[in-house]
Amino acid sequence: MWSWTTQPDSHPQRKFIDLIFNRTGKYANWDPPSEIQVGSYGKIDSTTGDLIVLGTIYSDEFKKLLLDVGISVESGEHHPKYCPDEIEFTAWSKNVRRLDLNVVSDVSIPGIDTATIKGTWEVKKGTTGAVLLMHNPRLRCITSSVLGKLSNIALLRSMHLVTKVFYCPAFSLYLSDKSKCTAISETGIIHSGVGGEKVSIALLNPEPVVEPMDATVGATAMKKWWCNTQAGFERHGCNTEHCFTPLYELLHVRRSRNRRSSSSPERTGEELWIAPPLPWAPLDEDGKEVPIYFDDSDSDSGSEEE
Repeated sequence: MWSWTTQPDSHPQRKFIDLIFNRTGKYANWDPPSEIQVGSYGKIDSTTGDLIVLGTIYSDEFKKLLLDVGISVESGEHHPKYCPDEIEFTAWSKNVRRLDLNVVSDVSIPGIDTATIKGTWEVKKGTTGAVLLMHNPRLRCITSSVLGKLSNIALLRSMHLVTKVFYCPAFSLYLSDKSKCTAISETGIIHSGVGGEKVSIALLNPEPVVEPMDATVGATAMKKWWCNTQAGFERHGCNTEHCFTPLYELLHVRRSRNRRSSSSPERTGEELWIAPPLPWAPLDEDGKEVPIYFDDSDSDSGSEEE
């Protein structure tokens, strides 16, 4: 039976990043406990999809470059700003649809009815699907005005810059195997279904407990994830602090356009930056790059006529 573990050259993390990028325009972090920091710059590894950090705009060595483009280091204007917390952030690939979680069938799971985030996701049969969930995400970003000044730094024109990062106290990511719906009957016989693979995920609230008199002051009970997947990859994390970074925005400087031939308004601030394309060819459902062929017949025939 096909699975990511039987396909060592398929790179599941790259497939997950590819699917989430195509829906959000942002890069997923396959290892959310490993912090992606705003202001880091570098390149994306075309084999794994990991960000290879080559430096940060907050290093001492970078200060002179900031001053040269008019950024006041002393004022701290270049430091990232926090945006208001959101309740949740949910994203899934285009071949996945969200269904209501059947609470009745999962009544044995304590707290499922009051779960903070809950749902069932169905992957289209024969395809690979991705789901990314964040609880209480907090966005940290570089301001548009600072991005405008940073675009003038020559070093960054050959790099990708982390401009936004989502921090959260709880995340869940899921990558399905190439979906083949199966179900086990009461007799133990495996049946193939007409739909695709389904996975149910819920973020359960902590159960109320009676604290002893000598309990540590300020202790906080953590939420926990519940998931019923039987295949594919899943990763979950819970904490009381915003310590996970499952998603980030990566931009590079746009190429300057010929102002004489363009009637569009001049770009400023964040408009001077654009999301770089994924550094690999389109991926098939197995996560492998699809060969791209170019037809040179027209150009060849044209050269013969000349």
